Amino acid sequence: MVALSSWVNSNWFNLVQTIGIIGSLWMAMAAAHRDAKTREVENLVSFNGQHHALWSGVLQKPELQRIFRTDANALEKPVTVIEQEFLNLVFVHFQTGWRLATSGALITLDELKADVREFFPLPLPRAVWEKTKSFKNQKFVRFVERALGNV
Repeated sequence: MVALSSWVNSNWFNLVQTIGIIGSLWMAMAAAHRDAKTREVENLVSFNGQHHALWSGVLQKPELQRIFRTDANALEKPVTVIEQEFLNLVFVHFQTGWRLATSGALITLDELKADVREFFPLPLPRAVWEKTKSFKNQKFVRFVERALGNV
């Protein structure tokens, strides 16, 4: 016990300094974790807002209703400019979701795959996807094609 008391007496400053450094690092880690969680919630709110704005636009524009029809035929009646612009926005939204999912935030890749399998096989989305996928991130294109069972 005398040895410990002697060591503390001669090294008290180093001991306090070390405890202060470790405590500061712990506090910094806790703050960084809290900030990351806050950013994740902010991203979720933003993504949900974008999702709502995108899909509520469909409800307000009857000219976009054909996009969801399983009997739409892009050969008989070509995709209109407004349909193509909307679908490109949807593809960007899917890609944003894919980036979030691959970073481990907000949604999972399995959830996104389910959405891809539901939306991309529709005739008009498929036609625009085939026409524009060469301009998209190739990793995202591979993700979509695998989800659809094309790769």
